Amino acid sequence: MKTFLEYFRIVNESKIIFEELLFEAADDASKVGGASNNTRGTLHELLVGRHLQGGKKHMENHHLINDEGERETPEVAHNRLKSQIHPKDYEEINRKAKSAADHIRAKLEKDHPGHVISHVHHTSKSGDTEKETGVKASQSGENSDSSDIYITTKHKKTGEIKKHGVSLKITKTANKKVPSSSLGMASSGLSARKMHKAHQDEIKADHPKLAKLTNKKDRKEWAQNNPKKAEAIKQKNKELLSSVAAAHAKELQAHINSGNHAHVVDHIRTVLAARHTPAEIARKATFMKHTTYQTSAGTQHGASHPAENPDHESHLKNPQNIHVSSSGSAVNFYHRDPKTGKLKKFASQAHKFESQSDPLSTLKSAGRAT
Repeated sequence: MKTFLEYFRIVNESKIIFEELLFEAADDASKVGGASNNTRGTLHELLVGRHLQGGKKHMENHHLINDEGERETPEVAHNRLKSQIHPKDYEEINRKAKSAADHIRAKLEKDHPGHVISHVHHTSKSGDTEKETGVKASQSGENSDSSDIYITTKHKKTGEIKKHGVSLKITKTANKKVPSSSLGMASSGLSARKMHKAHQDEIKADHPKLAKLTNKKDRKEWAQNNPKKAEAIKQKNKELLSSVAAAHAKELQAHINSGNHAHVVDHIRTVLAARHTPAEIARKATFMKHTTYQTSAGTQHGASHPAENPDHESHLKNPQNIHVSSSGSAVNFYHRDPKTGKLKKFASQAHKFESQSDPLSTLKSAGRAT
């Protein structure tokens, strides 16, 4: 039985995750702090790439598509997002991006002596990493490469070329354990697709005019023009996410109880992105997860590879001690101490909608170490 304080902590933590991932605010250029998490994250990627190339030249891209389905170069995307936020927010994002670029450059120079950066590509869309490495990879799942940018280095004397994938994360808090994966509906459990379809069928039945809109942009405009109806849909969304998380946790715990530990271990590896990328396995590229976070001492950075985290591996090698439960929209993974029986959470998977501004959005989720 959980104590009240343990229960309060779990509920409060899930509330934070839910608010962070579901209710993504729009940008507000009129006030400092009005930049949304999505804009901060995308600008961080674009500016880190730019600073890795000396600060003047923007990255190249294979195909960056914005929310409206239009093609944008990194420079055009940068200028659009910059115009949507307060100048002081942009100044802060740019400063942290330069600091992150300096940290990444120093690590590459240490790990690969004699190599210097020749150019950087933005690899934010499906198929981008394959164009860099020649190795097929998905954006999530078992054969994924979550690199937001790919850095090409060249040895100053030998001319040797190397590729380096980097997954970029940034947070305004002192907690550097930010989301490690972005997963599609296929990773949300066996019941998710059926539950989501029933959910959308109900919304379409309640709002016939919305049901006729096949374009995401038109559906967003409908929501803006019908705020009360859109708010009612958001409440239904919240209920669905809790139901999906509960069903998913029950399904995973059933696998543990039946001895099918391999299924759960494989799923947790996907949630934590705790596996080597296809390009690493093929020895075509290196990979790192780079996190920028904030403490009282200022901007900090961390570089790691989840597949080589000793804490995760110790839990995954003893799957009989893993316990799975849900809280709010999150599925939580615990390790049970075999001596004391106490549970300690080490990972979570927060279920969410791909776009909260689209009333008929699809499901996805975000995994993180805790």
